[in-house]
Amino acid sequence: MNRARIRYLTLFSGVLFAAAALACGESTPPPSPTAVPPPTTVAPSPATAPPAAPTPAELSISSWEIHEVGKGAKPALALSSDGTPNVAFMLEAMPGFVKNAVRIGGSWDVTTIAEGYFYGPLDISIGPDDAVHIAYHDHQENSFQPDKGDAVYATLASSGDGGWQIEPVFDEGHDGWDNRIVVDAEGRPHMSALDPEDFDGNGVEYYFRDDSGEWLVETIGTGPLTYKYSTAIAIDPDGKPHIAYHDQKNKDLALASRDAGWNIQTVDREGETGKFASFVITPDGRFHISYFTRLSDTSGTVKYATKGPGDSTWQISEVGNLENLTFGFLGARNITSVAVDSAGNPWIAYSDEKTVKLAVLDGSVWQEHFVVQAGGSTLGQLVSLKLDQSDSPHIVYFEVTDRRPLNGVVRYAKGTPR
Repeated sequence: MNRARIRYLTLFSGVLFAAAALACGESTPPPSPTAVPPPTTVAPSPATAPPAAPTPAELSISSWEIHEVGKGAKPALALSSDGTPNVAFMLEAMPGFVKNAVRIGGSWDVTTIAEGYFYGPLDISIGPDDAVHIAYHDHQENSFQPDKGDAVYATLASSGDGGWQIEPVFDEGHDGWDNRIVVDAEGRPHMSALDPEDFDGNGVEYYFRDDSGEWLVETIGTGPLTYKYSTAIAIDPDGKPHIAYHDQKNKDLALASRDAGWNIQTVDREGETGKFASFVITPDGRFHISYFTRLSDTSGTVKYATKGPGDSTWQISEVGNLENLTFGFLGARNITSVAVDSAGNPWIAYSDEKTVKLAVLDGSVWQEHFVVQAGGSTLGQLVSLKLDQSDSPHIVYFEVTDRRPLNGVVRYAKGTPR
């Protein structure tokens, strides 16, 4: 891809760190997580039609085990085939780090994957062979330069014998922001990321490996976007990639799908919507997207959109509300996360600066449960959810302890069934 990049940049590093801090707000030392009340139910908006779950699901969590993973920020979670949690997290300072923590027994085995000048959020996925795959953005220099910086792909074989293998995914200019990674049924990684307009980029890009093992990068046709509202990627049963993102021009939730080329459709156009999407495609070919509609400078609604392979329209419902958001210069990060249980029911975790919530669709009603109430601390407005083979929920989030550079305490919560 040939792209002209012209950028006059002044003191960007200071702005970037300040922006990341503003996205998370003021902080005080975090107390122990507060006990949470029992589940409540949230009826979908009458203006939208709730999707029918295959089997009614009750949010039957009796308690939450909460553990500290380590010091850092912007965590992402993946589970191995036996349910072992892997938590990737980072520090955006200079020097910063990217780490992976594996829960073994009652403790965390933490490995430093890389040290340098990075930017989050990052993402993690575990393939069918239990190999671990992580994607993040590397500035590549000790000071920001608009012509340097790319996505990085790190992988660890299931045996772990060869250690972490790290590959920069080179492309022209400064791209690879807001990485997301998914591994298909063949164990091949696929990534989505942003080539932001701030550096004269082309918006959302798709990263994949060809049969020779070389990384290729495609612009999917979104047009210029900033690096504010993330991307979300999923692979359908036929091995085709789909990317959900916020269309900033029209303020909609958009979905790009790759066949012979990239086709873009609008999923939801009601209000300022489609931000911070999370995306899963189940083996039956059903699409599940969680995302956020902004209502004010501090509040908004979490929504859910679904569509099956035989459906002509998207079914959309309101999941719950968030009231304590700080958008700052660059906005919040990953405030929704969707997973689907063995019966096909969607579970959605979502977070602002004061709460982490979990909702599950019980027939036609969303049951909402408080996982964490922060009390006097400030949460990082970021959450990552996975369900194990027993449909027990696993969640990671972080509490803010420092603003510049952004740092905190990464925490892991596991729900115990009744």
